[in-house]
Amino acid sequence: MKRTLENIHADPIFKALNPEGKHFIEARWLPPKLNPYAMSGIGIAALISFGVFPHIKTVATVRMMLEDFRDGLYDGKHTIVVPSSGNTAHAVARLARAFGFANVKVVMSSDAPGSKTGILRALASADVIQVSNVTATAQEEARKPGHYLLDQYKHMGNVNAHQLYTGPEVLNALGNNIAAVAIAMGSGGTAAGVGRFLKERIPKIVIIGARPLLGEQVPGARDRKKMEEVVTLPWKEVIDKRIEVSRKESFIGTRKLWSAIDPQPGPTSGLAYRAAISYLKSLDKKELEQLRGKCVGFICPDDGRFYSDQILSELDTDQGL
Repeated sequence: MKRTLENIHADPIFKALNPEGKHFIEARWLPPKLNPYAMSGIGIAALISFGVFPHIKTVATVRMMLEDFRDGLYDGKHTIVVPSSGNTAHAVARLARAFGFANVKVVMSSDAPGSKTGILRALASADVIQVSNVTATAQEEARKPGHYLLDQYKHMGNVNAHQLYTGPEVLNALGNNIAAVAIAMGSGGTAAGVGRFLKERIPKIVIIGARPLLGEQVPGARDRKKMEEVVTLPWKEVIDKRIEVSRKESFIGTRKLWSAIDPQPGPTSGLAYRAAISYLKSLDKKELEQLRGKCVGFICPDDGRFYSDQILSELDTDQGL
């Protein structure tokens, strides 16, 4: 049966994952033990985006797939190929049937956590390919007849989704007194879309792009070199500060967050949290005083329980506690 937009919107999985008309971000305000600037009158909030949806990549995936479908790019295609560290692949695998795909090929790094690959393998439609060169393998698979490549690193639907949905949710959660927002960068789509929306409404807001130190890995984020290799989205035009955080500090930040907020966010949340703190540390007394009564937020993209093995292997028993 030929798929139509009406069929897609009637699909129960699509209806559950479609961000249209849904509030999907909630603020968790950090206590003084995690907010060293509380006495200065500056609030810091974790922006939880994985309560209504499994993760924030759901928002972008719905939009990317809708744009492609409306452009007729899925005509004659039976298999969708997606390079991903896990979350985008999960969203594609859940939505594939609604868009008429019989098969999903997920190309992931060989060091992807078993918790992520296991969920994908449990979905009967998903074939997981783990390799060292994700981009080249995905492109090779997409050249096969009937295959289509969904490339989140180049797809403007990624940016559009976060400008249309995530940006307004951040504003709704924090209000108008936002001084800065820190966002971990992998594809750059969340940072670009949220930044575009917020800068239109709060011109003086500072958008912080957080990423791992060069050569280090934090699940879901990419260092400078890895972003330069594959990302073409226009994130640079909205990022005011680029802050790099070590893998160790990202995991310590994650464990600290676990001690104070629920649900438990993942390592990219720890990365964004440490970047937010680093930004505030860089300000002088006069600049901090100007932020009195304002707040800084950082986006928490996914659930930290998927990364428990990595956190245990990365940290000593008491680190971050």
